[in-house]
Amino acid sequence: FPPFPDHDEFSIYAQLEPAREVSGDFYDFYFIDDQRLCICVGDVSGKGVPSALFMAVTKTLIKSRTTDDFSTASIVTHVNTELSSNNESCMFVTIFLGILNIRTGLLTYTNAGHNPSYLKSKDGSLQRLDAIHGPVVGAVSGMVYDEGLTTMDPEDLLFMYTDGVTEEMNADSQLFSEKRMVDVLKSKATNSAESAVRDIVSAVKSFKGETEQSDDITVLALEFLANPGADSIAVFQMSVKNDLSEIANINAAFGEFAKEHNLPIKIRRRMGLAFDDLLNNVISYAFRDEDEHEIDIRAELARNRLTVTISDDGIPFNPLGIKAPDTSLSLEDREVGGLGIHLVRNMVDDISYQRRIDKNVLSFVMLVG
Repeated sequence: FPPFPDHDEFSIYAQLEPAREVSGDFYDFYFIDDQRLCICVGDVSGKGVPSALFMAVTKTLIKSRTTDDFSTASIVTHVNTELSSNNESCMFVTIFLGILNIRTGLLTYTNAGHNPSYLKSKDGSLQRLDAIHGPVVGAVSGMVYDEGLTTMDPEDLLFMYTDGVTEEMNADSQLFSEKRMVDVLKSKATNSAESAVRDIVSAVKSFKGETEQSDDITVLALEFLANPGADSIAVFQMSVKNDLSEIANINAAFGEFAKEHNLPIKIRRRMGLAFDDLLNNVISYAFRDEDEHEIDIRAELARNRLTVTISDDGIPFNPLGIKAPDTSLSLEDREVGGLGIHLVRNMVDDISYQRRIDKNVLSFVMLVG
């Protein structure tokens, strides 16, 4: 430590004290891209080599999924699907997984049967992130996990841990407890990522005395140091029904958002064309029943980068798989279809499709500067 000396937007510190030579606890942190940092703490059932192997597989599954998936709910759902298949040992893992935008402070997180993390504000107040977004991972197949959102302010401290902290016992069989942990976190001396980790581990060791350590102890803390005001993010979010008449509503609503944030006329027109084609494709081809479905549209504007995501619960449908038309041919000789998505590809700076859990997710980026 420090693991990222070239980044002053945050500081991070972690410590793992195994109860045996090998551990079932784990922590991990790494960049997904230039602005998203993945952080994770987990605790595998059992101890010893089997737990360590299960832990290694879990870390690998998480890391491989985060290469192109920024939803913690989707990531954990995928990991659960993989771990629960052919899980004859009936092992499981609790996970707290977060993805932090180091420019804006936006934290997306999923708690899968894990201990609640804490946010310590600059003024010393503590917020317990006590939402549980699903059960332990690997025990039951077919689970779909949720996620939460919060925004970290400058000098906010995120503290993550495993139950080896709160459940450590002393010679009188008393638990260290969450209350004692919180008392340490509230201390004015605990004012950085490193001090939070060191103070908690030291307090646990002092509490247990000469008693043999009963479980792995893992703690990770991250302090957010960036100034989001200099890199603020504007968000447009709207859900519409699978009806072609809704396209005009999206264009009108996004038009107001674009005016409010002074997007260039050229970008507004391109967005209108993109919505026309992409939503037309979704509404026309993604649903085989006559039921009413919702299509979710989210746009994030940060600096000169506009990122748009369109998701729906229709059948797997990748519009990027449509063959590009041969524009050298005349209209009479050209195959029908594909021109709209071809135009969209040429209007945007990046575009991708994923099937996440049971949803189609199409994302594209426009540089607006």
